[in-house]
Amino acid sequence: MNLFQKFGQHADLVSGMSDKLGVDWAEAFEAHPDLAARYRSAVLNCTHCQKTGECQGWQQGHAHADHAPDYCLNKGFLEDLAAES
Repeated sequence: MNLFQKFGQHADLVSGMSDKLGVDWAEAFEAHPDLAARYRSAVLNCTHCQKTGECQGWQQGHAHADHAPDYCLNKGFLEDLAAES
């Protein structure tokens, strides 16, 4: 997998996890334009995860969740954003 494929895969995982937690990125970016850099950092952080397959399975099994799985490297960040939504 090349760098751009890996980045795309993890951007999809961050987006999917965000959806499950109820994060509205359009609303979040409008309220806090500086979040664009934090989103990029979250995607880069996700590329270091060793549980990609588990995350994909977890997302497929959850239509909505109040909390991200403990192994999620962006758990705190995404849960904080969800709480603001």
